[in-house]
Amino acid sequence: MSAPATTQDALRVEGLVAGFGDLTILHDISLTVPAGKVTVLLGPNGAGKTTLFRAITGLVTPRAGNIALFGESIAGRAPHLIARAGIGHVPSGRELFPRMPVSVHLDIGGRLCPRELRAGLREKVLGLFPAIGERLNQAAGTLSGGEQQMVAIARALMTNPRVLLLDEPSAGLAPKVVLSVFQTLSKLQDQGMSVLLAEQSLTFGLSVASRAYIISEGHIVLSGTPAEISAERSVVQAYLGA
Repeated sequence: MSAPATTQDALRVEGLVAGFGDLTILHDISLTVPAGKVTVLLGPNGAGKTTLFRAITGLVTPRAGNIALFGESIAGRAPHLIARAGIGHVPSGRELFPRMPVSVHLDIGGRLCPRELRAGLREKVLGLFPAIGERLNQAAGTLSGGEQQMVAIARALMTNPRVLLLDEPSAGLAPKVVLSVFQTLSKLQDQGMSVLLAEQSLTFGLSVASRAYIISEGHIVLSGTPAEISAERSVVQAYLGA
């Protein structure tokens, strides 16, 4: 996986406005993802987390503002060009093909990076997720929820991303499985991967992040280090119920 050695922000969103039709969902969103770090975006259902991710990946066209990947504007580009530029996306709900073998999911991700890199990437990815290495010929729909999440992350990593977007990876998983997923996030951070994580769980989100943002009704209402966020108990309670 790509891991640029730099102090530059990996991803910078500035003044982003986006929505669907006449409905504006994101209002003047600004946030940064430092290179080689995990940044968490916390918020309840309907807060705008998924819309933000879809705007970053080009699935929703921004109405205003800018999105920069290592200083290069990617706002308004086609989704496949944004993916090739280095944005890996693990969508909410995983969006796997239930009858397709695990190996084919990895191959699909690998098509976005040069052929000569694919074998090495596959080896690294399966090193992170040995459980799915034992199920390469198994249909994704027959796997457990935790294994499916591993496949979704592995598919995104096979694109050789510079920044990984993870949309609520803990949703629907047992706490023990969630812990395993977040341990993998810590490993990715150790390898220098830049990650933007969307989460509802304050505990899990803050456990891996170096910076956190709380989003509510399409607005960033609080940002800071995990310690600073945890200290704002009344604000956190109001927006996350935690």
